[in-house]
Amino acid sequence: MPAWTYRPELDGLRSVAVYLVVLFHCGVGPFDGGFIGVDLFFVLSGFLVSHVIWAEVDRSGSFRLGWFYARRVRRLLPAAVLVIIVTAAVQLLVASAPQRSGMVRDAQSALVYLSNWHFIADSRDYFAGDAVGASPFLHFWSLSIEEQFYVVLPLALLLLLRLRRHAVVVLLVLTAVVVGSVALQVAYAGSDPTYAYYATGTRVYQLAAGVLLAMVTRLVTFPARVGWPLAVLGLASVVVVGSALVDVTPSTRGLLATAASVAVIAGLYAAPSGPAARLLALPVPRFLGQISYGTYLWHWPVILVVAQLFDVGSLVLVALAAPVATGLAALSYEIFERPVRKAPALDRFRWPVVGAGLGVSVIAAVFVIPPLLQATVRPVVGNPEPADLSALAEQAAWLEEPVPPDLDLVAALDDVPEAGEPCTTDDLEACVRVTGSGERVLLVGDSQSAMFVTAFESLAREHDFTLLTNVVRGCGWQAGLVPRCADELTTFYRDVLPQLDVDTVVAVSLSRGEPVWQERLADPGRPAGETLPQLHVRTAQETADLVHAAGARLVTVKALLGTNGYRRNGPDPLDCLARADRLGDCAVVTPLEKPFTDGILDTLAASSPDDTAAVDLNPVLCPDAPICRPVIGDTVVWKDPDHVTGTFLDEQREELWARLTETGFW
Repeated sequence: MPAWTYRPELDGLRSVAVYLVVLFHCGVGPFDGGFIGVDLFFVLSGFLVSHVIWAEVDRSGSFRLGWFYARRVRRLLPAAVLVIIVTAAVQLLVASAPQRSGMVRDAQSALVYLSNWHFIADSRDYFAGDAVGASPFLHFWSLSIEEQFYVVLPLALLLLLRLRRHAVVVLLVLTAVVVGSVALQVAYAGSDPTYAYYATGTRVYQLAAGVLLAMVTRLVTFPARVGWPLAVLGLASVVVVGSALVDVTPSTRGLLATAASVAVIAGLYAAPSGPAARLLALPVPRFLGQISYGTYLWHWPVILVVAQLFDVGSLVLVALAAPVATGLAALSYEIFERPVRKAPALDRFRWPVVGAGLGVSVIAAVFVIPPLLQATVRPVVGNPEPADLSALAEQAAWLEEPVPPDLDLVAALDDVPEAGEPCTTDDLEACVRVTGSGERVLLVGDSQSAMFVTAFESLAREHDFTLLTNVVRGCGWQAGLVPRCADELTTFYRDVLPQLDVDTVVAVSLSRGEPVWQERLADPGRPAGETLPQLHVRTAQETADLVHAAGARLVTVKALLGTNGYRRNGPDPLDCLARADRLGDCAVVTPLEKPFTDGILDTLAASSPDDTAAVDLNPVLCPDAPICRPVIGDTVVWKDPDHVTGTFLDEQREELWARLTETGFW
């Protein structure tokens, strides 16, 4: 087997990977699959690191864990800690206190390399939204997976090295890991895309594929005449898979990217004098590859800051952000990273280096990040120019009122009522919130229903009724509307609800009427050609039938106002208040056109007026329509673009009760 030596073309390949990711994060349309640069990184990392480990075994006949972990710590941790702390400091200038409050856990999980699991727990969609308002630590999810892999890999290889005389066994084990991880990826891609994208088990196949390839290249020598066409084809495939030419799911794109990555790495390794290898080994791509780790660390925070400061298109964003990130990476590499990696004095200390590195990360996570991000500092960047509301000034004099200086915006961010656990046949009392002697009322829905819980608890005590809740975040109240929730909600309405002896069900959900939901709610099991309105009509009627079959009345709540009217992803209300001088800068204007889902609920109520009603609660949220206050008294109304605070609704519960009782069901 050939001895392992430095391969400059593989450094050049790193530059391809990192700038694919940069193009994707800048929103360059032709590279909307550029996130597969991370997939290429994963395969390449598995390939290189396992080769380095086996080279050590070839030289010394053994493998030292302390040596490996110390090298990894010196290579990766100093730059990561530096970027995280600098990024947190810069957020004091560009992010408001509510925004920064949500970043604390992001930064802490990045420092201890658990970002991917943190974002899974937080249900953070990697592909949701744009650069403005996103976490500057989001990209650490991939570094977390790599670090977790680096912890396990040497231990696994030590075990496999005992079988090194039985190469077939090693190959079979590695193949099993790849196949098992791919199976997990495919299984979760359909049911939980967020988990499929972030989880270590669903992504380890890419790193393991690199290890498997390294093992194969140690056992088999590929001729150069095969290698150079494979390298060219693989490199072209990586670019195509990372482009808009391929229209597939992120999961499928990742599988294709892995195959392309294996091909290009195998080809480059087999043909170091081939055209692709010579191109990638040129000084510029080689150097950019050497600093690619730093470029990856810096690029996302830089993109966010540039997008915050300038309203520019994607190409201009690339032109501004890419050179800055590359320059910061080069500077960090020369004056910080490289000296730490090459310091001869540190070579004598292996486990102490590991311990010191982990200690620095923990200290930064506990004692540096929280006070830094939670500092009471107003950002220097103000709100964009607000809409001209002068025509409404006479009927809304409050527009010119100053933002109350003592608003606790961070507390408003956390003002989410505790919704409890869903009801089950095994524990029917688990969902009982308040017990009264009157009727039994059940509040159902998603996170928008959760924001009503505190108000309904107060109403239950004041009007002596029993309150139950069945809140399933992200699912809505209609069984069968959201595919991943269909079975759970159908089981609830069919099996659980009849046992709860409920008199009235109050259903509150995000309307899900925007065109984007046609694709998001797609399900192969649905009638062919069913449109989004038809889907809403069918699932609303089917759910109403289940409620009535359980002996209960149904009150549906029409689409609720957000900061973008009845559409999602509006302006961040707390961020606006943190930057604004007057309330009018953060006012919400009600749109003239209502979503089609309101008409469906009206039709449903009209078809069965004795046991179904539809109510509009927007006058509760916006008593001064058509222009809505962001703050009423000393209470913040909207805590995020799609939800109001629990405190606000509790304070407005008399008006809420009046709207509900107009149905005649109480």
